[in-house]
Amino acid sequence: MPTEISATLHFRTLLNAHTYLIADFYATWCPPCKQIAPIYNQLSTTHSSPATFAFVKVNVDEQRELASQYGVTAMPTFLVFKNGQKVDEIRGADVRRLKSVVEGVVAEVKR
Repeated sequence: MPTEISATLHFRTLLNAHTYLIADFYATWCPPCKQIAPIYNQLSTTHSSPATFAFVKVNVDEQRELASQYGVTAMPTFLVFKNGQKVDEIRGADVRRLKSVVEGVVAEVKR
């Protein structure tokens, strides 16, 4: 399961502790967020790897500073980080693209 981010420092700590991190910026009132959540949870369960690949969830209403820092204005937004730097962004509940991005990261990790 993805880790729920509780504070900006929590996010930064996980970001620095993993080679890859995917962050799901969501809102509890957002229907597309609820629709894609089970798929994101399954991808997390299947592909999370300590120190290598982390999946996190960021509630934009509780973590406004993080959402603002990364320019998140639509939910859901998935940000992909490699070595602490943003390398990709998916706006909206695009299941096919989310799976494709995760599969790409998994392929890189296996190299």
